[in-house]
Amino acid sequence: MNNDQELAHRIKIKFGTAPNEPTSYQLEKITKDIQALIANGVTPSETDWADIVKRYCPNAGNYVYKGADTSDIITLMKLATKK
Repeated sequence: MNNDQELAHRIKIKFGTAPNEPTSYQLEKITKDIQALIANGVTPSETDWADIVKRYCPNAGNYVYKGADTSDIITLMKLATKK
């Protein structure tokens, strides 16, 4: 699993996006918004992440995936800022 696939999977589990989300386009937009916050000196909170994911994946929160949720915010941030 590459970096983008892992980030997409963790977003899906953490924020309950639709099974086919985030798409590569949505993921790119999410990543850019997170990186913009970081560039402005803001450490994105879980609320920031949720708002950004919801902006690009409007169905976020409507799905539940069973299993351990290991997608903590620090891991998501590392994946979103990894080149």
